Amino acid sequence: MADVVGLIFAAFLGPLLVSLISNNPQSAAGPSGNVVLFDLAVIPVFVAVFALYGLYRGITRRISSSVFSDLRNILHALMISGFLCAIAAYGLKKMYHLEALTVGKIAAMCLVAGVTVPLARAIAFGLQGRMSVGSVPVIVVGTGKLAQTVASHLRAHSSVDFVGFVDDNPLGRSDVLGELEDLPELCQKYSVARVVVCFSRTHPERTTEMLKGLGGQVGVSIVPRYYELITSRSHVEDLSGLPMLDIAPASMSSSARFLKRSFDIVASTLILLAVSPLMAIFAVMIKATSPGSVFFRQLRTGRHEMPFSMLKFRTMTADAESRRHELDHLNEMDGPLFKVQDDPRVTRVGRFLRRTSLDELPQLINVWKGDMSLVGPRPFVVSEASKIEGWARKRFEARPGMTGLWQVSGRNELSHLELCRLDYLYVASWSFWWDMQILWQTPSTIFRGRGAS
Repeated sequence: MADVVGLIFAAFLGPLLVSLISNNPQSAAGPSGNVVLFDLAVIPVFVAVFALYGLYRGITRRISSSVFSDLRNILHALMISGFLCAIAAYGLKKMYHLEALTVGKIAAMCLVAGVTVPLARAIAFGLQGRMSVGSVPVIVVGTGKLAQTVASHLRAHSSVDFVGFVDDNPLGRSDVLGELEDLPELCQKYSVARVVVCFSRTHPERTTEMLKGLGGQVGVSIVPRYYELITSRSHVEDLSGLPMLDIAPASMSSSARFLKRSFDIVASTLILLAVSPLMAIFAVMIKATSPGSVFFRQLRTGRHEMPFSMLKFRTMTADAESRRHELDHLNEMDGPLFKVQDDPRVTRVGRFLRRTSLDELPQLINVWKGDMSLVGPRPFVVSEASKIEGWARKRFEARPGMTGLWQVSGRNELSHLELCRLDYLYVASWSFWWDMQILWQTPSTIFRGRGAS
């Protein structure tokens, strides 16, 4: 229904857009009825192609709803649908001399649909979330470190209601609901919609038999072993009925680096031009409310472990660095990271800038210069970066980012090990589409203030 609504809007707005920008006086009068009727008549073609692209399969099996995960297929389906409709429009124009029915107006409808269809889907998902009674109940099988990490990610989703753990040999958890044999009863009792299977000390054969019994009644998601090596570029290959998971090479090609850098230059330039008045206002506020410079410069470790001076709006008092040793005992982070909630060195304006992440806007200059990227691993302080060892050092193959997996996955709520794993995963499986997805998720993460301090 959301797709149909989005396509109806595109059927009217697409031809209208062409009419407004056309130099043809007859076209400027507006889209003809023939064009709009044709666009409305071909909507079933669009819906059929959407169905062939799997855009209506498995939506109810997802843990969380996201328009972005379907965006690539939506755009591909619109291109194919538009091509089919353009052929039909060309044939009708030749047969019935419908001059107003042009291929350009069909293309315009598809372009507009690239905005209206995802927007209609987003609104539909939002309304569905508001109308549904409560969140989706989920149970996690296992109680180890991975199970705890999965549970923390589930709790972060507003659409998910984490019910508890199930394990035969629980590792000292207070929220364990029962043993594996109790799973069918627990699913019925709590109206569980999905079971997430992590590592547990229960024999795999017993776990498999229990999960087979749940098939078709409750959704099941499995976190695979060696999940640290699995990336978005990995794929499943069928070997005579035996699924085999290919591990993609953990490296970025030269063409991928060129594409990423080109996007950084263009995007950072446009964003800097757009937000420069806002940055000027923040500069005046900082200068007027506390003594010291407007910007805070700090050495961070960049690509190939080369240090660079990272820019931020100053959010602390001028003597903040010299006072850090006084707060070492209040550090809330593990590993080499340092964070203190309600840091007394933070100024009043700085607290607002930190909470909204607006203090990081000057890093757009670092992106433009090439020290950083819009998306990438977390930029560590030099002293923190020097303590990173082993496989985690792969993060230095990429430029650090203003945002990244670490931000959209929890920021300061993450452990140091989980942060390193996410950075490794990002570098090992980079794709331009993944960067777009992270940029898409960043504003909502900042708006919720999750993990900010």
